Amino acid sequence: MPSRPICLCLPLCSLLLAACGPSSPTGESGTVSEPVPFELLEARIEDIQAAWRGEQVDADGEPLRCVELAERYLQRIETLDNHVDTGLPINSMVSLNPQWQAQAEALDHAYAATGPVGPLHCVPVILKDLYDTDDFPTTASSLALAGSQPPDDAFTVARLRAAGALILGKAGMSEYAYWTQSFNSVSQRIGLPYDTSLDAGGSSGGTAAAIAANFGAIGTGSDTCASIRLPPANNSLVGVRSTVGLVSQDGLVPLSHTMDVGGPITRSVRDAALMLDAMAGADPADPRTQVPDRYQPASYVDALDAQGLAGRRIGVLRSYGGTDAFGDDADINAVMDQALADLAALGAEIVDPVELPDFVDISKTLIVQEFADHLDEYLASFDAPRANTEEVFASGLVHPFIEALVGASLLLRDTSSTRYQDLLAQREAVREYVEGQLDSLGLDALVYPPVQNAAQPTGQAQTDNCAFGSTTAMPSIVVPAGFTGDTPARPVGIEFFGRRWDESTLFTLAYAYEQATLHRRRPALPGDPPP
Repeated sequence: MPSRPICLCLPLCSLLLAACGPSSPTGESGTVSEPVPFELLEARIEDIQAAWRGEQVDADGEPLRCVELAERYLQRIETLDNHVDTGLPINSMVSLNPQWQAQAEALDHAYAATGPVGPLHCVPVILKDLYDTDDFPTTASSLALAGSQPPDDAFTVARLRAAGALILGKAGMSEYAYWTQSFNSVSQRIGLPYDTSLDAGGSSGGTAAAIAANFGAIGTGSDTCASIRLPPANNSLVGVRSTVGLVSQDGLVPLSHTMDVGGPITRSVRDAALMLDAMAGADPADPRTQVPDRYQPASYVDALDAQGLAGRRIGVLRSYGGTDAFGDDADINAVMDQALADLAALGAEIVDPVELPDFVDISKTLIVQEFADHLDEYLASFDAPRANTEEVFASGLVHPFIEALVGASLLLRDTSSTRYQDLLAQREAVREYVEGQLDSLGLDALVYPPVQNAAQPTGQAQTDNCAFGSTTAMPSIVVPAGFTGDTPARPVGIEFFGRRWDESTLFTLAYAYEQATLHRRRPALPGDPPP
């Protein structure tokens, strides 16, 4: 297959950079500054951009090339993803892009000729294995869809490539995104890099494990209920579940179109903002992105403010619809207590408690009703290995745990009855109730733990708060908040929740908290220097 042509339709800022071509490293005074070595571990988008400019250099003192950067990440994957000397393997990756080298070379040629292709020039991306790509298969980590080759890229993948990103490969997931742990028929499970005897979480566990382990720079996840919040919390990462309709679902294997959201999984809030800028956009193929009140600013990076918590009113969601949002885990509560103290010290007014007794969770019912019908639509859209969900179920190739969930969905499928329509109307009423409570209390956001206990062994599910965001279709951002007190320590996250289409405020708050606390800590993997 020929290499993909590089899109040169760039934003104005990228065109201005490109017009200047590759530049020499200079300091603030305009004098040439000494370049520093490029460090792969924990490299962020700004580091990779600096490497292209020659401000960070490779081991030979030369500016980094796209091909070289990709090779370094691929070497880590080969060495560490299936490493078993210290326990169970991570098993985060499902496949590598067979065209990666040709595409990296094309990016190098484009940079030499005109400068960066876009704001994500050769940033290596790990896709969750439900994002369609036209150059290698999308299988939802299911043997039943082995070799499934969609005809074109997902809308979001096309936007990432247009921004200059290099798709490095695809990460494993809970099969068909249908659970909050990593059960799948391809690898059976995905290990937590901090302790591979534990589960990375689902359904975006492969992406989260890969980004935590520095197998790629940034990654994509998707969230129906928990899947872009729980795995980042487990892996000391940032995850963005945006308002339903901000990011197109076109070309994503669906679980529930009513609640599905694709988005970034990264090691920093800034990287998540840059990535959401690239991924989000109105898409004619997805009517959810065409609603009249949809709002997307010019850039979410503009919202990043290290002093952004000063004067903000932050509510502490203690309970919703009878659910205790915090639970009784001592480690989770200790981390959250410290986080609330930190938020207050950073100038936020803490409103505690916030209790929402009239909240009604309808998320699980919607998933069961919608999955089979929505997967049928996806499989019918191209020459897939299975014609419909019934064939997937009958294949005998689905992980037994997920197979039971698929079977239940076939029995309970329902997207046309009055009962189903009433459920959708009830969901909108719940959203209006929650937004009304935010308004009446004068809150900028709510905070709570995304999960009520840290990572567990596969088969021992975590207790999560996913239903709150999924039922309301309102946005949230998870950022690292600390670690448990045991050994090895397990990461803990905090979730910032806000109004529909107000992702900018959440980025402001999350960035200020992140920059003040710097809780992100990489796992100790074989051969790496100590964290």
